[in-house]
Amino acid sequence: MEEQGHLCAYCMRRIPLKKGIIKATIEHIQPQNSISEEERLNYQNMLAVCPGNRDANDNNHKSCDAFRGSLPPHKQSLTVNPLNSNTLKNIKYKDNGIIYSDNPDINSDLNDKFNLNCVVQLLPDCRVSALRALQTKVMEDNSGRTANKEYFKKLYDKYINQDTDKVPYVGILIKWLESKI
Repeated sequence: MEEQGHLCAYCMRRIPLKKGIIKATIEHIQPQNSISEEERLNYQNMLAVCPGNRDANDNNHKSCDAFRGSLPPHKQSLTVNPLNSNTLKNIKYKDNGIIYSDNPDINSDLNDKFNLNCVVQLLPDCRVSALRALQTKVMEDNSGRTANKEYFKKLYDKYINQDTDKVPYVGILIKWLESKI
C-alpha cells in the first residue's frame, strides 16, 4: 500500500478504509491459474487493488481485478503492467476522462479486462474532477495567467515523485502536465 501511495494499481482511486481496515485485494499480474506456486508467491507479481465494486451483481458494474476475475481464465492474461513504465507510456486520456490506448492489446486490458471506464463507478467523471481541480490550482497559482513551462515541470516532478499518499487519479494529471512541458 505504501509503495503504491495507497492507490489502486489499476483505476488509481484511493483504496478505502472501512472501520480502520484497509479494503484492498492482492492482485496477481500474471493470473494464479497460469503460474507455478512459487511464482504465485513472488512479490513482484503482486499489487494492491481496490474492491472494484466486487459485490455488484452485474459484472459490467465491476472494475479492476473484480472485473478481470469474472473473465474466463484464458482471457485474463495482460499486456499492460503497472510496474512497467514502458507499457504505461501507451496509456492516454480523453477530455471526458476516458482512459484508452492506441495499442489494441493495452486498450483491451484497460477496457475488456479491467473495465476502467466503468460509468456506474463514475471512473471517467472522477478523473475529470481530479484534472479540473489541478487546472483550477494552476490558474489560482498563476493569477489567471498562463503558467510557464518551468511551473508545469515542477508540478510534474512533484506528481511523478510522490512516495506516499499519492493524489487519486494521478495518471490523468501526469499526462496533462506532460502536454504542458
